[in-house]
Amino acid sequence: MVKTFPFLRLCDNGVVETFDREELAKLRGHKSHMEYEEFLEKANQISFSDSSIAIYNSFREQVYSPQSVLYSSCGYDASPAKVFENVTFVDIEEGCVKKLQEAGLHALKQNIKTYIPKDLHDLLILLCPATPPGWATRHLKPGGYVIADEWHQTATNIYRQPQKFTLLGTIDVKRDKSVVISRNLDDLFEPVKDFVELQRLRPGHSKDLEKIVSHFVQNGDIKVDSNANFEQKWAAYRKYLSAEGLPYKREAGRYIFVKK
Repeated sequence: MVKTFPFLRLCDNGVVETFDREELAKLRGHKSHMEYEEFLEKANQISFSDSSIAIYNSFREQVYSPQSVLYSSCGYDASPAKVFENVTFVDIEEGCVKKLQEAGLHALKQNIKTYIPKDLHDLLILLCPATPPGWATRHLKPGGYVIADEWHQTATNIYRQPQKFTLLGTIDVKRDKSVVISRNLDDLFEPVKDFVELQRLRPGHSKDLEKIVSHFVQNGDIKVDSNANFEQKWAAYRKYLSAEGLPYKREAGRYIFVKK
């Protein structure tokens, strides 16, 4: 059975509020969720992210200038086309592929699992992919690069294949919008020992986590003893979400891997 969760909003005063799809629609200025979905369908257009464009520019200048780029599960994001000349966009959704094609971009409506490139690519972009990384990484030539994020544990999945990939570094965008590419691999993919260590290493994340876990407990979603300490509540929360292991000591916005 697949769990469904309400939308969560962490307010400025520290209170976690929940709201359903109809409330979300009203927050967006629409009468119903159906009307909101219709609005989104009409509004779907290709987009360009300033931060992503800055990341790709920095990657090209500091790491590698690719000749052939594959962007799997691209959605409406056309940002790589602003930096790289030869980009293949692949997605199973007809709407976004059609918009990308109308913009003159090379986009294919296809499952990445059955995609067959004419030649292997030397850069693969995996951002919030809806498929296992292996379906796309097989289209990457040896010595090719992967830029991946940790949504759906994509970076973790690739990192756990040391026989196939080498972690090269990380990419982060700072508050001043500057891009930092680092070869410092310390603490990456290394779980914290406990919540005390998480508080010390990632104080902002730990504070948000405390509020969210407390909300789930107070809402009755998580059943714990009335005398349970936070570690026990946190363990119950992770079990409820079927989350694997503990958070990492350090996380990055995006990760750079090289295929062996």
